[in-house]
Amino acid sequence: MRGLSTGARAGTALAAAVVLVAGVTTSTAATASDLPQTNGPTLPGAFGSLPPSNGTPTNGGVVTIAESPGAGPTYIMPIFPAADASVGTNQQFQQYMYRALWWSPKGVSPTIDYKQSMAGYPVFSNANKTVTVHLYPGWKWSDGQPITSQDLAFYYWILEAAVNKTVGGSPANYGDYTPGLFPDNVTSISTPNASTLIINFDKTYNQNFVFLQELGAVTPMPSHAWARTSAGGPIVAFNNLKSAAAIYKFLNAQSNELHTWGSNPLWQVVDGPYHLTSYQPNTEVTIGVNTKYSGPVKPKLSSIKFLNFTSDSAEYLALLSGSLDYGYVPFADAKGDARVKSLGYAIDPWSQGGMNYAEYNYTNPAVGSMFKQFYVREAIQSLVDQPAYIKAALYGYGVPTYGPVPAFTPSVSFNGVPEADPAQQKNLYPFSVAKAKSLLSANGWSVVPGGVDTCAKPGTAKGDCGAGVTKGEKLSFQILYPSGVIQYGVELQALASTASEAGVQMTLHQNSDSQVFALTALCKKGAACPWQVGYPFLGGWQYGLPLNYPVPSVVFGCGGFYVGGYCSATANQLMAKAEVSQSVKALYPLEDYLAKDLPVIWLPLQPYSLSAISSRLQGVDPQNTQGLITPEFWSVK
Repeated sequence: MRGLSTGARAGTALAAAVVLVAGVTTSTAATASDLPQTNGPTLPGAFGSLPPSNGTPTNGGVVTIAESPGAGPTYIMPIFPAADASVGTNQQFQQYMYRALWWSPKGVSPTIDYKQSMAGYPVFSNANKTVTVHLYPGWKWSDGQPITSQDLAFYYWILEAAVNKTVGGSPANYGDYTPGLFPDNVTSISTPNASTLIINFDKTYNQNFVFLQELGAVTPMPSHAWARTSAGGPIVAFNNLKSAAAIYKFLNAQSNELHTWGSNPLWQVVDGPYHLTSYQPNTEVTIGVNTKYSGPVKPKLSSIKFLNFTSDSAEYLALLSGSLDYGYVPFADAKGDARVKSLGYAIDPWSQGGMNYAEYNYTNPAVGSMFKQFYVREAIQSLVDQPAYIKAALYGYGVPTYGPVPAFTPSVSFNGVPEADPAQQKNLYPFSVAKAKSLLSANGWSVVPGGVDTCAKPGTAKGDCGAGVTKGEKLSFQILYPSGVIQYGVELQALASTASEAGVQMTLHQNSDSQVFALTALCKKGAACPWQVGYPFLGGWQYGLPLNYPVPSVVFGCGGFYVGGYCSATANQLMAKAEVSQSVKALYPLEDYLAKDLPVIWLPLQPYSLSAISSRLQGVDPQNTQGLITPEFWSVK
């Protein structure tokens, strides 16, 4: 959940800031005007400053966009496997064709834009255990069929079949799946008419949690065209697990046939502003206008080409050749952006709201026991010099990550209550090599600056190395990170150099973005998963699009998909409380605990990119803060 740096992966539930009234359950529908506008995220360089447009928007034109290395789409159905949970797949591919129910942001404000959404604010009743969704009239599929509540029910049943083990499903089949939450916590659904979906949950939850975390990703899927079990086969019933499982098996197989995407009639039935016209894996994606798009903003461009590059350097050469309309300046070349500007491009830092970290593999048989010692994690975090990395690797464009809540200024609020504990803006573990040495020597390690520390006092008593750490064990581990993105290497080389001053040996290894993801996120535990530390693990994590109710169970919960084996009973209890409490402040103990417990190595968050935008393009600025590209708002002069 996504994602956030170049080629990154991300959580993808659509979200927005909505009303929270502590201790009150609402049973009436709210309109857009009833919802208070929250303060949007303001980060250094946010939104940039493109020169004013002096041309006249026209209809037509082909625009060429650069994709980040390894960021090309790999799955087309909106219920995407964890292996394909990337910005390139969801935010910058599926969203062109298949829109979630609620659209965000509204301009630059991280709230829902109901004029572009397919449904109004959900109606909560029955102590928040029942949620009713009313579709707006007029929305249609590209084949002219109306979007109905059956298309929402279809999404639910296919998702349930995808993850339900009793019918052959697997948690790995959906990238945003968390055990016990949606769809597991749904007791029943019904569609009393074509525009209404009623969902009953197993217990009372916080309204914002249900709306933003549970329902935000719900995406209408065309049941009249996709409820099949074979190509050209008849439409079948889908409202039972057995039938839904057969449909999912077929759709999943079709989605994995990447070379057929451009010709498969399944994927031509869309409700977004574009449809796929051609797809060449790892090379080029072309989308054309959905002339039957029923949304309020009709696309002006005739088509858009997305080009995939093997490295930042290859993309930069294409940018300098003038063959891109929307590309990016690699951070390694940021000092030379005057050269790009001279070619008629504006440089606009593409800010994002999220956190960034390297992930420990707590299940690794060689070093997992070492990572489970809190003092080891504290020592490693004390060796992280975030301001230095922001300056050296990111040329001043990054922001620090001190914990699991984005460092927004001003803070995103729910009905005036900040969702982030103000303490989250403080660095609890400032950079100090001396502190790292002291922690290690006080816990049984023989500290060898410039060498490799070893455990001199194994055991579990005070002053010992801790459970599972053996005598003579070296404080040495490997960090796996993707090649092709220079700033990752710059940060890690600086970290490894500093760590050696405390006798902590970090060996760096590179691989492709897809291989790093496969070797870390998709490899769960034990000797079969040899990775030790992965960076950037998913490229960081973004709380929805652009934010959601920050209960990060999919990231840090026991049994969550993206956790590297991290499991804290305390964190789980705090998450459970935050999910059901009607007070925003119930989030604070959870946020504070995760910041203090150091489940990961917190590292600075960079802008998604330093976008280079051609002067012929209009409507691009401000860039979408959740990683979306929205060319339906664009035109050429």
